[in-house]
Amino acid sequence: MAAEAAEITCPMCGFKNPADRERCQSCGARVESLGGSHGDDDAHARRYQQDDFEWKWALIATALFSLLQGLILGVIPRVVSAFDPQGLPGLMLSVPVAFLGGVIMGAISPGKTFVEPAVGAMLASVPMIAIISAITPDGAFQPTLLAYVICATMGIMMALFGAFLGEKIQMGSGGGGGRKTA
Repeated sequence: MAAEAAEITCPMCGFKNPADRERCQSCGARVESLGGSHGDDDAHARRYQQDDFEWKWALIATALFSLLQGLILGVIPRVVSAFDPQGLPGLMLSVPVAFLGGVIMGAISPGKTFVEPAVGAMLASVPMIAIISAITPDGAFQPTLLAYVICATMGIMMALFGAFLGEKIQMGSGGGGGRKTA
């Protein structure tokens, strides 16, 4: 056991080196012993870094964004007759909807999951673009593909910003910043 503690295995070639070496004797790669804990500086630097990606939360985010888009594009125009989500106005409304969805996802998802809402917004943008394109009547202004891509990209970025804000809200409300299993 003492001999194992006095050795560091090279992460590149697997050679066992004495614990006092900075470089591997076999390949020259930098080696260092892995301590069980990180210092305060490391913990402070990693406080907003996401540990891993969970498809479950990306798919939940996709469903949330699709639901919010459905409300904006389908329900509100039937209730408020002056509201017209067709063409560019529908695309531009999608951007703050993505921000709101990102805040919601960041606040409810366990741990640091701010990439998943951005992926969810990206997945939800494809049917959103198809729906907006389909409900825009012939003869009305039809945005170009570039306009659709730019608005979808803005929505994805706003979902990321919203998720980061939602994570800050979660961390401030005692939700914790570490990854929890759900």
